[in-house]
Amino acid sequence: RRAALPQWNHFYNWHRQHHGIGCKPPISRLSATNNLLTLHT
Repeated sequence: RRAALPQWNHFYNWHRQHHGIGCKPPISRLSATNNLLTLHT
């Protein structure tokens, strides 16, 4: 379980659609300016 947590957390925040925010992943709520996380590939 511990080994799977980083992969699950990545999926949850970057790819999983959340209906409470318009079926978008949470990361989409951050703006592209001043956001180091935009380096995600």
